Amino acid sequence: MDLGHRLNIAKVEASLLKGFRDYMDSQGFIEVQVPHITKATGACENVATMFYLDYFGRRAYLTQTAQLHLEILSQLIDTGRVYTLIRSFRAEPEVDDRHLTEFSLFEFEHVGGFDELLRHIEYTIYWGVERVAEERQDILRKYGVDGGWLEQFKPPFKRMRYKDAIDFLNEKGFNLEYGDDLKHVHEKVIASEFGPTFVTHWPKHLKFFNMREDPENPSEVISADLELPFVGESVGSAEREYRYKRLYERLVESDMYRMLIEYGGDVSDWDWYLEFWRTIENPMLHSGCGIGVSRVVQSLLKLGNIKEAVVYPMDRLSIY
Repeated sequence: MDLGHRLNIAKVEASLLKGFRDYMDSQGFIEVQVPHITKATGACENVATMFYLDYFGRRAYLTQTAQLHLEILSQLIDTGRVYTLIRSFRAEPEVDDRHLTEFSLFEFEHVGGFDELLRHIEYTIYWGVERVAEERQDILRKYGVDGGWLEQFKPPFKRMRYKDAIDFLNEKGFNLEYGDDLKHVHEKVIASEFGPTFVTHWPKHLKFFNMREDPENPSEVISADLELPFVGESVGSAEREYRYKRLYERLVESDMYRMLIEYGGDVSDWDWYLEFWRTIENPMLHSGCGIGVSRVVQSLLKLGNIKEAVVYPMDRLSIY
């Protein structure tokens, strides 16, 4: 381990998170704490990558996202705006330059729609990058980061619909069809060409069950992945479904739910979440995101490997 490099990463990450929090606080968001041991409600799309725990004789998991906990709090808190910083745990079998088994995830939810959501993402990242530029100029110089590189993180970021991204990538020589998921190589090509880019309005079958369907095209969801240079996808975001009946239907129709059943779970894993939406009197449209902190650090410092962007890189072969 290069201790000098790890110390640099720690300092950059500290400044970045300070900027994230400064922006959130300036916009009326309230920082909250959430459980790190959860039911399957802590899953990000794929329950197969959750770490299992025996929780006093009950099956539990190490969390991957605080999204569902934050959604509920956004409906209850007076500002309608909440955020948190968690450790996200993924049982990723790959040992490569992109995957980690534990990392920091900065998440927020707010009562409001898609355009406002994307603005909050842009400015959260921008304020973080600006704080790094203010406090860590010596480190940025060591990594060859100059004002020209930092300028691309200034809002607004480019927006591109998923279907247009498919067309663009095919023009670059790929052979993709509408409905295919984008791979890491595709994401990096987009970000290399356009800088930070939101790819929006994804096919419903590719995304989390509670992303809100586009009323103009219900086969797509009102969602966005933010692609960053050197990294690819760094932020996942969407409007959320908040109508109980449709939320329940989407859950039990989802691939994630079918996988959970195969692993021995059932709908009771979601009881506390579903009960809230069943009983709340005036549910409000809300939206939110998860920002991969190490991926922002990697893009900012132009690092080739995600393991270079964390202080203690964790994968299947490493533990400290």
